[in-house]
Amino acid sequence: MLELDLLWLALAVLGGVGIGTMAGLLPGIHVNNTSAILLGLSPALAAAGIKPLYIACAIVASTVAQSFLDIVPSIFLGAPDDATALAVMPGHRLLLDGRGIEAVRLSAAGSGLAIVASLLLIVPLSFIFGSIYPLMWQDMALILIAISAFIILSGHSQTSDPAERTAKILKNALIFLAAGLLGILSFTVEPGLVPIIDIAAPTVLLPLLSGLFGAPVLFLSTLSEPDIPRQGHHDFSMSGADIGQAALLGTAAGALVSWFPAVSAGVATSVTGLFAKRDEDADRRYLISVSGVNTANAVFSLVALYVIGRPRSGAVAAAQEVLGGAFDQETFVLFLAVVCVTGVISYLLTLWAGGLAAGAFSRVDYRRMNRSVLLFLGAVCLLMTGVAGLAIFMIAAAVGMACQLLKVRKTCLMGVLLVPCILYFL
Repeated sequence: MLELDLLWLALAVLGGVGIGTMAGLLPGIHVNNTSAILLGLSPALAAAGIKPLYIACAIVASTVAQSFLDIVPSIFLGAPDDATALAVMPGHRLLLDGRGIEAVRLSAAGSGLAIVASLLLIVPLSFIFGSIYPLMWQDMALILIAISAFIILSGHSQTSDPAERTAKILKNALIFLAAGLLGILSFTVEPGLVPIIDIAAPTVLLPLLSGLFGAPVLFLSTLSEPDIPRQGHHDFSMSGADIGQAALLGTAAGALVSWFPAVSAGVATSVTGLFAKRDEDADRRYLISVSGVNTANAVFSLVALYVIGRPRSGAVAAAQEVLGGAFDQETFVLFLAVVCVTGVISYLLTLWAGGLAAGAFSRVDYRRMNRSVLLFLGAVCLLMTGVAGLAIFMIAAAVGMACQLLKVRKTCLMGVLLVPCILYFL
């Protein structure tokens, strides 16, 4: 039976929410970095009388909080992480319609509903994947190849002209493979990254994903004078049933990829986009699904650790290490309770942060702001991953721009993760 001090538990949750909020709102800061810092500080914290269990709870809370808050910079700044990268364009389109606050509210609803749906899916998915996981591991390369082929083939043009359809598929394949080659080279040099500011182990995902998804949007925005309307408060134009359906789709995708090694929430997001209906609510539906993917992935990373004994995120791995590898049923149930409490707090924080960002956004020069954010992302890549990381950022930005110019769907850029994973399992 766990011996809990409710005051320390509450402080751990609130501290984790604060850390996750910072990681979500600041471009270039990921919860894996903050979790690594907490892991490094755990001996000192333990010496100060803080039990490892509370440190682990703070890490779990920070993971969930970031899954809510990280949509804010994606919408207002175009500065994504791996889970929200594909939300940049839909979020910007709503922003240009004066509906940035609505976009944030939809995202918060998607994340909140994802927690509810995840709790309902834990038992059936744990039973299924706990039984078939050994077989999945043997055929992982084939599974990833099938996902890749689905992304390339599903992004073809809707025209009935065979030549045009073939050309579109070839463009998809070209961008997918270019991103994949970039991923291979980047992960090869990752051990040699030398950050200027050494606060945590440098990750190549920072320059890769900022370059592929954030930099092209920001750069193109600096070439024009967009007419950015004042951001107002709008009621949802979608029905409750449509919102629930989009959240469930994102939750299912996020839950499924949590069992696959090295397959991020971003890959799940790319798959959900292939099922999205193309209508006036497509961007709204997609934002909800993106957020559902992100939060469900955070929840099911814990589930995967409990069921198959393998952490599926850096933050969960850090929590496991803080606990010395011990992860029993009581600890798992406690972490689920932390997830629920954190979800409620983070939902309210996301609505507040979205309104605050919209108010600040209406008083700044959008073009100058995007230049500043673009320079900021480059500086963050340089400081946290060194000169090699900055080079990767610039090359990734070129690949992302090619995707834009060839009018290829951004889902194909997820080859940056899928191709290296396929080669690992072959």
